Amino acid sequence: MKNLKELLILVSLKSNETKTKILVRDSINKSIIKQTQEINGVLITPMTTIKYLGTCLTSELSRRDTIKARCKQAIRNAKGLIPFIKKTKMHWKIAKLIYKMLISPSMTYGVNVVALTKSNRIRLRHYEREILKNMLQVARNQLRLKTQEILEGKAITKIMKIKICYYGHLLRRNQPHMLNSALIYITTKRKIGRPVKTWEDSLRQDLSYHNRNQEEWATSGQKKIEMKMVADELYQLPETDTESTAPSEENGG
Repeated sequence: MKNLKELLILVSLKSNETKTKILVRDSINKSIIKQTQEINGVLITPMTTIKYLGTCLTSELSRRDTIKARCKQAIRNAKGLIPFIKKTKMHWKIAKLIYKMLISPSMTYGVNVVALTKSNRIRLRHYEREILKNMLQVARNQLRLKTQEILEGKAITKIMKIKICYYGHLLRRNQPHMLNSALIYITTKRKIGRPVKTWEDSLRQDLSYHNRNQEEWATSGQKKIEMKMVADELYQLPETDTESTAPSEENGG
């Protein structure tokens, strides 16, 4: 609670201690045995489901279906838009803008702070193409564009760009800072012989893919504009799988 107060003060906010609730999660335990737990004399009531910043916590503390659940919900949202696109004879360019503003964020919000695995990336890319293809079939498209140009979504590259910019945000904070714990936070139980992938591992992999080391990015990260320019350059590159040797453990959902 003390750390929360200090963070709120930094952004000119004050917490109402009679209403404020704090989520406490033990990443080692697989389930919550008791309905209430006492921590420092305070009774904590476990929540059934909580979705926040790319993380889905259930009563069993499972996160495996987070990305999958998001993608399926995005499919349902897109199908709800298809009759409207067809009725209004909407042009493909407008339909794609709607996808970027409404559908895509429902899949990618907060994922920049999650260590995505290869299966996560494949699933996001697959669902993005399926949604765009369904929207294209009912949209009005005057220009005969190539299929590859039409279905170019870049969801994974966008996540990479936001992740790098957020890393710069961490670097510019007064050090040491509690937010840096997100770099090495373990979100699942450690397995024997297989280290759990952290957000920092995922970040280092993205950087090495573009022949950059973490020290170089740490230097660029001190200047917000410079960091954003470099991230924008990466966003213009063709999207490919940057995770060919990643462990299969789905700690990113």
